[in-house]
Amino acid sequence: MALYIEADYRGGQWAPEGAAPIECSVGRLGPGAWKRGIGMDTIDLERYPIDQPGSAAYRRLLERCEADLAASGACVLDGFMKPERLPAVVAEIEPNLGNAFYKTKRHSPYLIKDDDAFGPDHPRNRKQTTDSATLAYDWIPGDSVLNRLYTWPVFQDFLARLLGFDRLYPYADALTPLNILVYNEGCQTGWHFDVATFVVTLLLQSPEDGAGFEFAPFIRGDGEENYDVVDAVLEGRSGEVRELRQPSGALVVFRGSRTLHRVTPVTGSRPRLVAVFSYSPEQGTISDAHNRMTFYGRVA
Repeated sequence: MALYIEADYRGGQWAPEGAAPIECSVGRLGPGAWKRGIGMDTIDLERYPIDQPGSAAYRRLLERCEADLAASGACVLDGFMKPERLPAVVAEIEPNLGNAFYKTKRHSPYLIKDDDAFGPDHPRNRKQTTDSATLAYDWIPGDSVLNRLYTWPVFQDFLARLLGFDRLYPYADALTPLNILVYNEGCQTGWHFDVATFVVTLLLQSPEDGAGFEFAPFIRGDGEENYDVVDAVLEGRSGEVRELRQPSGALVVFRGSRTLHRVTPVTGSRPRLVAVFSYSPEQGTISDAHNRMTFYGRVA
């Protein structure tokens, strides 16, 4: 497996040949090797030229993704990671999957404390079930393809432009930056709105069946929770629900704070594996201790 440890991409453009390498958390970076390594070997840059800012193809890709986000809250780049590369990528993390923290959580669709102004069966407080396992960042090899992608300035720059930020920074704590969600047979994610304004995921492995990503776009508005619409979704009688197609290798950028969504239970013995890339527009962001204990069973 190729190693990709020499990139130099600064402020939206490649550094000139001969530029001095820079230091980063995953090693010394020199001109060009990110582009040669992670780009050509792992990511389909012919379809998704994220390494060519300023080009017409880059602008078309960005415009398409922006339109998808505006229309449904979801942008799917099918085949972003080349299918033939996925087994090797999974093999890098597979030995550590047994260290993923398994949790079953009962939560409201809003992922916050119940509101005593409403009863337990009201959509505001109605309990959903989420059970999956989370592999923390400190169990993901630093030289793995996934970590190289996560820390790739080209990738960060593309996401920042798409989401309307000047820059995006990796999380600064030891657990949150890059995670693997493991859904074994019967595991699911209950209906919920995201607390974060955006989520970036990469589907590494699909299960044999199940694990449909269902969502009801934009049913929550500014200052208006639309509880009747939420109630219809929770009870399975809404015509607003769609299913997001995301085959293995698909990169998904999702705005879920106003879109109710869930993952249906996995069927079969092959687990669903999803990489979650967490970034912040603020440098030095650390996930709070409560969230770290909830998702990883520890704070460090």
